[in-house]
Amino acid sequence: MSTSRSDQPHDHHDTGLLSLLPADGFAARVPTADALQTRLAERLAEVGAPALAEFAHVQKRAAEIWGAAPTAHFARVLREARVSRKAPVTSKYQKARSAVGRLPGAWQDVFQERITASETGRTVAGHAPWSADYLLAIINAVAAWISFCDARDMPIAPTGANLEKYARACVDRRDDPVSERTATNYCQRIHAGYTLIDPGYPSRGCEFVIRDWRERSRRRGTPTKTGAQLVTARAIYDLGFSLIDGARKRPMRGLHAAKDFRNGLILAVGTSLPERARALSCLAFEQSLFLLEAGHIHIRLPASALKMLERLKPGSDGRDTVFRNARLHAALCEYRAMYRPLFDDGDCLFPSMKARGMAISEAQIGRLTGNLTRAAFGTRIPVHRLRDNVATDAAEHLEGGVHAASTLLRHRDIATTRTYDQSEGVRAAEEFGGYVTSQRSKGVDLDV
Repeated sequence: MSTSRSDQPHDHHDTGLLSLLPADGFAARVPTADALQTRLAERLAEVGAPALAEFAHVQKRAAEIWGAAPTAHFARVLREARVSRKAPVTSKYQKARSAVGRLPGAWQDVFQERITASETGRTVAGHAPWSADYLLAIINAVAAWISFCDARDMPIAPTGANLEKYARACVDRRDDPVSERTATNYCQRIHAGYTLIDPGYPSRGCEFVIRDWRERSRRRGTPTKTGAQLVTARAIYDLGFSLIDGARKRPMRGLHAAKDFRNGLILAVGTSLPERARALSCLAFEQSLFLLEAGHIHIRLPASALKMLERLKPGSDGRDTVFRNARLHAALCEYRAMYRPLFDDGDCLFPSMKARGMAISEAQIGRLTGNLTRAAFGTRIPVHRLRDNVATDAAEHLEGGVHAASTLLRHRDIATTRTYDQSEGVRAAEEFGGYVTSQRSKGVDLDV
């Protein structure tokens, strides 16, 4: 008896991509990835883009016939056909270089030289290196300031009176007003940018206005942080695992299941490792994240991924942390073996859905965290606010209180942690203990 009828799809379904499925009454092996790629390429040549929707239907049917796990490679084949590899992401220093074009021509060489010096870690005329984020913020602030001055026929050189007028206009404008804290940041960046152009410019009036607005913003507090956002870190951690469980239960192990698993890990990892979005976006298997034995996870982040003064980064070892979390360890192992490969062959922990071979940006991690928590809790909790919640829970539950929270968040000044700690009067219903079990000379051993 011929084996072709049992190993291959039957001619009864030889219509388009449905020929990949077995005919009624005939057993068949699951088509290999190579066979799927070949047939999909042929179909794309025949009918064009509609072949992708046709293949998605076949993928669903295949999962019903053979099961989610044996047909997981269908998702990878479809993704490779749908999503092309994107060009490398423009670096932040490159973005800063492009933004310099918004400034007056006479200023551009000075800013370009400052960008080059900062990128290479050099000190120029007593100025320590600036981060790419700070440079870009200064350039954008100075460009906005110039537009403001031009519209009012004001001199570009900032004075105390003009900076006061600008800050007040930013706070009071009808469309997209800003907080006192943001207005203070704008003024500080304008002053820093102009002193780069003219280091000898008198600035006492500007410094007074900046200091006055800074004190004003401190008295007012941070309007972007509300009590409603103070969801326990344990609840956010559990939300992450509910998304992971949902991915496991999907009838088809496709890219949407992989995305749900990835999003769940963003919340679970973000709670267990309370770092900023920049650091989370840098995580990659066997590069900055290592799965050790007995449920231990090793995180090794370069200084470039951390928030610290640029002049300190060249001599810094970054962050080297080991923590134990058996549940998260198991989820990461499962993700790496079964779901991460559906995106591409890369190692980044949080790959992009739209750009094959690339990680999602820190901004996208922030947006996803906010969207997921808003859907679950009715309030947006961005990554940085998640750190607040971890600090509050840690200060509440750990024996060391705010001192333990300070170690967990890597704050050099305990006063910084106190700005995060809002535990007074808050008693979580569930135990969130075990963050810190011991301290090491290098890193902290966490047990969540």
